Amino acid sequence: MDEVTALFNKAKNKLKNSKVLYEHGGYGDSVTLSYYAMFLSAKTLLIKRKCKFGKTHQNLIKEFSRVYVHEDTFDYNIYKYLASTQYLREEVDYNPIDRIDERIAKQKINQAEKFIKESEKFI
Repeated sequence: MDEVTALFNKAKNKLKNSKVLYEHGGYGDSVTLSYYAMFLSAKTLLIKRKCKFGKTHQNLIKEFSRVYVHEDTFDYNIYKYLASTQYLREEVDYNPIDRIDERIAKQKINQAEKFIKESEKFI
């Protein structure tokens, strides 16, 4: 299995695990995994094109936007799910109290599903 396939499979696994956490009431952690499903999908596509994106999440998101949204046809509205979920992921991971409820977690699962589906067009 090549790196691109392995990484994209990992992204899909993150989404699957996000759904499991959601079903068990782990809404904050579910959002974190939904974010990583999108993040790893974006990383997969950048690696596929041999793009350099640095070590930060923000750099990867910017490079993904440049390469796939502005220079290609990745849906901008779906791309925005990645950027907006990064903020929530940071809140969940770094704040002692997060405000993630069932509705938000479900919304992020749905967004991650759309992001992965859109990403598949470029694999």
